[in-house]
Amino acid sequence: MSRLFWLGLGLWAALPLRGAAPVIAASLAGRFEVASMDAAVAHRVAAAAEEGWRVLATPLGLPPAFSSPVFVRILPPGTPGGAATHEVAVEPGGLVTLWLGARAQAGRELRRALVDALLHRLGVALHGATVPPVVAPWLVVGAAGWWETRVDGARLDALRDASRRRPPTDLVALLEAPRGGSGPEPDEAGATWCLTFLLAESGRGGEWPRLLGRLLAGGDPQAMLAQAYAGRFGGAEDRELWWQTGWHHHVRQRVLPGLEAEEAREALEVLARFVMAEEGGGDRLVSLAEVLGRRAEPLVAAELARRGADLGRIVAAMHPFYRNAALTLAEAFALPAGLEADRRREALVVQWERDWADGRALEAATAAALDRWAARRGVPAP
Repeated sequence: MSRLFWLGLGLWAALPLRGAAPVIAASLAGRFEVASMDAAVAHRVAAAAEEGWRVLATPLGLPPAFSSPVFVRILPPGTPGGAATHEVAVEPGGLVTLWLGARAQAGRELRRALVDALLHRLGVALHGATVPPVVAPWLVVGAAGWWETRVDGARLDALRDASRRRPPTDLVALLEAPRGGSGPEPDEAGATWCLTFLLAESGRGGEWPRLLGRLLAGGDPQAMLAQAYAGRFGGAEDRELWWQTGWHHHVRQRVLPGLEAEEAREALEVLARFVMAEEGGGDRLVSLAEVLGRRAEPLVAAELARRGADLGRIVAAMHPFYRNAALTLAEAFALPAGLEADRRREALVVQWERDWADGRALEAATAAALDRWAARRGVPAP
């Protein structure tokens, strides 16, 4: 992988000399910047990175933005050694660069690569550039599993179903799995449930944020776990019983996957927000009506199809306040070309704006009613 890194660096440095210029696709400022010779790949990876940030912001305690983004560089097809998955480099000054090989540009490998880079950048933000971040394999796999199961409720159900048929992973083996291919890959189910369990066990004392910060600085994970979750267990046997009890509790929960109103609103805001580059430079926020009017353009059509697929995974879990808005937006994304579709497009834009406003009004009215009820009972606001 180190050879892949230096080879990729040399190729990217040589591109301007050949008259070629990569396409830059950025998520929100201070998060991710993606460079690729293929515009479609650059925008797809940037969209996935923004989705990952949104889903993992709470469990990883991410700030609104970093002082410098994670720089994602996609190796061109045919790069020698480019079949490798990914490489994360922490450069002088704390800059974090993610090099994506051919096998890490989509699906599960892409999620893991983005999570790996994000955790390295979080480590730099927490401990400074002089402390090399230590990112455990189980943490990468667990956070990627959290991401995958939160955007696709069916995958969470499938994970629960598969986990009920097997024993829990040994906690020591899970937390101390070596990085760098010197051992077996961490168990995906074990890593995902371990992250879920530690998050659930963390209360007002901030046990999980404290443990995560210490893990990213390196050290003995067992000692850090005992210090962060003080009083939860005595020795090694108590620790394993604590973990196994948590495993069985979470895998046997029977809950319908669903989004809170705030989560549903944020998801729809991201999906309905389009930013396009202008010819003279800079970006411009584009309305849904204009995007749908240009849906015959290949790049726009591909983006609408991608967003439609993303929306399709969460529409069943949409909060009731925003269910109508989600269904209208899904229909708008799926519009075909043609005169009849153009007439339908105008009606859908009007309907989307109405459904979106209704959802916002319902959420605000409900929040206000709960605040009044809490005030009458003397309950402190959350």
